[in-house]
Amino acid sequence: MLRVALATCDLDEPDKDLPHTMAALERLGVQVVPVAWDAWVIWRRFDAVVLHSTWDYPLRYEEFLAWAAKTTGAVRLFNPLAMVGWNSDKRYMNDLGEDGVPIVPGTWTYPGHRWVPPAADEYVVKPSISCSARDTARYGSGPAEQARARAQVEVLHRQGRTVLTQPYLHSVDVHGETSLMFVDGAYSHTVRRGAVLRLGAETAEEGLFTTAAVEPRTPEPAELACAEAVVKSVSRRFGTPLYVRVDLVRGPDDLPLLLECELIEPSLFLEHSRPAADRLANALVGRLEADVRASVSSPPRRTWRAPSR
Repeated sequence: MLRVALATCDLDEPDKDLPHTMAALERLGVQVVPVAWDAWVIWRRFDAVVLHSTWDYPLRYEEFLAWAAKTTGAVRLFNPLAMVGWNSDKRYMNDLGEDGVPIVPGTWTYPGHRWVPPAADEYVVKPSISCSARDTARYGSGPAEQARARAQVEVLHRQGRTVLTQPYLHSVDVHGETSLMFVDGAYSHTVRRGAVLRLGAETAEEGLFTTAAVEPRTPEPAELACAEAVVKSVSRRFGTPLYVRVDLVRGPDDLPLLLECELIEPSLFLEHSRPAADRLANALVGRLEADVRASVSSPPRRTWRAPSR
C-alpha cells in the first residue's frame, strides 16, 4: 500500500482541499496522513510528501527550504525542491517574462536601495517572498498615500525583504482574478476570485490565508493559451509539475496578464470541480507506481571494490 503525507501547517483557516484530496487518494487504496511540515516525523516512511497547505512558509522561509531539502533526500516531494525554491520568490516572474509570458509589470527594490513611487494612479506593494496577499497593500496617488507606501517599504526592508511594486489593474475590481488549475501538465478547471485589496487598508486581511469570493468559470481562449504558456515554461525548466495554479488578470488592452504562478501550496479549489481531486490522485499514484516499476526493472547497481590480495 502506498503511503502519502499531505504537508500542512498550524492553520488559522480550514484547508478546503484537504478532504477532497484525501478521499480521492483513499479511493485508490492509498494511506493518507495530513502532517504539519515542521512536525517530528520520519518522512522516509512515506512514499511521497505533497505540499498541500504549508501556508506559513514565508514566515519561516529559510527553515522551510532547509526542511524541503532534507525531505527530498528521504522521499519524493511534490512539487520537487528545485521548483519550490524557484517559485518561492516572486522574482521567478522575470524568468517567465523572458520566456515570452505576458506578466503584470513591476519594479524590484532591494534592502538598502531607495524606493521610487510609480507613476500609476494606484499601485500595489508586496514582498517578493509571501503568499496569499500577506503583507501586501494597495495605494493611491498623492503625498499621503506615498508616505504610507514608503512606510511599508521601510518596514519590509528592515526585515531584509525585497519589495515588488506593481500598478493596480482596475479590471480586478470588475472581473476579479482568473485562476486556472493544471494537473500533471493538463488543464483541469478554472475559478474566478474576487478582489481582496482595498484602497486605504493597511494590508490585506491578516492571517495565513486571504479569503475571496470564488466561483467556477470557463476560461476564455486567450486565458487558456496564456496559462498553458506558463506551464510549458515551467516544464521546460524543471519537468512537468504535479499541480500548478496560474493566476491571471486582465491588462489595459483586455488581454490576460500573469499575476502569479503557484507551484508550492496553492489552493486548487477542488470543491468547484468534481473530477479535479481524482485527477490529482491518479496523477500522483501514476507517478509513484512508475517509480516502483522503474526500481524493479533496473538492474542492481554495481559497486566498486578493491581487489583482494
